[in-house]
Amino acid sequence: MARASVRAATHAQPQPSERAGALPPTSPRRGAIASKAGRYLPLVALVVLFAGCTPAVMRSESRAPAAATTTAARAATGAAAAGAQTGVASWYGPGFAGRRTANGEVFDPSQLTAAHRELPFNTLVRVVNETNGKSVVVRINDRGPFKGGRVIDLSRAGAEAIDMIGSGVARVRLEVLSLPAGVVRVGTLSSLRGFEVASRDHVAGTLLALTPVQGGEPVVVRVVAAEFPTDTPADLLVGLELYASVGSEARVVGD
Repeated sequence: MARASVRAATHAQPQPSERAGALPPTSPRRGAIASKAGRYLPLVALVVLFAGCTPAVMRSESRAPAAATTTAARAATGAAAAGAQTGVASWYGPGFAGRRTANGEVFDPSQLTAAHRELPFNTLVRVVNETNGKSVVVRINDRGPFKGGRVIDLSRAGAEAIDMIGSGVARVRLEVLSLPAGVVRVGTLSSLRGFEVASRDHVAGTLLALTPVQGGEPVVVRVVAAEFPTDTPADLLVGLELYASVGSEARVVGD
């Protein structure tokens, strides 16, 4: 726009040859006027340049708050959508026991697990049967269901907990049980001793600092080579003594 304005201002001025032809040589006054106009031409072009650029900057600044508001609104909408969902639940039929789930686990129909198309693996979800009010908390370890209208596929244990084995499907409400960033669920494993822990997300040898969410001093622990059970909703397993001081939820910092 600024270049166009400068070109317009320049083209609006007659060319030097045109001014020489238009002014009679016997008119010194007109020549002086033309000379002064030529001296002021760069100043006029500069003014036009700034005048053309200024509105663009102002419009850009005025749009910024609107864009930020739109982004925040979309983020809030996405968070609400991830926190609650309604639809039809089904459950794994016979023949799936022993197969690998999408996250690599061996499917066990007696465990409280489920399949969801989008939620991250190991997310805990409360499934409420809207017909009878019964609910169960399951852990996402597989992908599906892929049949239209269905939002979750429960293990047999999950389906039994909300009394939907006979019907096969049920209208449910899903509530994602999220934790603050950096907080993990802690469970127990009797074979662990002292400051040994088993982690779903850390390799053996990793040092972690655990701080109880209720407050207290951090405790440095070490991840050992222990097989992590697939039937627990916890992210971190500790011994019984350590669990007494850390509790069921802890903030974790590690390398």
